[in-house]
Amino acid sequence: MYILKRFFVTLAKVITIFFTILSLVLLVLTFVRPDWIKSGIEWIWVLIQTLGNWNYLIAFTSACVESMPIIGTAVPGMNIMILVGGFWGKSHMIITIVLATIGAMLGNYLGYWIGKWYGHEIIDRYGDYIGLGRTEQHILEKQIEKNGFWYIVLGKFHNFTRSFVPFIAGASGMQEGNFWTYNIIGSIFWATSVNLLGIFFIDRYETILDNIGKIMLSILALIFAYFWFYKRDTLKQYIRDKQREIEEKIERK
Repeated sequence: MYILKRFFVTLAKVITIFFTILSLVLLVLTFVRPDWIKSGIEWIWVLIQTLGNWNYLIAFTSACVESMPIIGTAVPGMNIMILVGGFWGKSHMIITIVLATIGAMLGNYLGYWIGKWYGHEIIDRYGDYIGLGRTEQHILEKQIEKNGFWYIVLGKFHNFTRSFVPFIAGASGMQEGNFWTYNIIGSIFWATSVNLLGIFFIDRYETILDNIGKIMLSILALIFAYFWFYKRDTLKQYIRDKQREIEEKIERK
């Protein structure tokens, strides 16, 4: 059992490193060689059209896997859905959204179920390896208790929260009926929004890539302004708590 657990932890690390490097490479190419990215998008368009109805399985699977704990932080499910939604969902919108919704609901519930039965054991043994230490656990538990609906609904749009919020909701004892209500609403909202976002992106991707520098700077400026004016104290407290957690672990060793 120990070997099996270590295998899954190592696999999650490898997947995370791979997709992190891939994301960084694509980000650099977006600035340095946007023509390569445009060619890549055109190639993906041909591939998606060639796959035909297999795109329904891709939509379902990517939505499901990206909602699972640990693995969901690495798998770019939302990026896949944007491309499938833009190139395939534009003319097959209803079925694509329905299957993506079902996949997201099942992935979320699997995360909730794992958290409910094995959450504390996984966090205690492997939390440091998966980016979910005691500090992060307390923050998520507090926010779920305070804003459970919004955290589960809007958490789908960030790789860390979409992967761990259902997991922590199960571990912290959220009632299953409440979770399913939030899960259904959040999955429908996510699948619909991402499909529409994909259509918007594909229709305008050349313009977006031509202005990617301005867009990225604007997004970074908004994020910086948000944390500086609204979350500065919270961020400082997180850094202090995390430092204290690290020091306590060093002392125990």
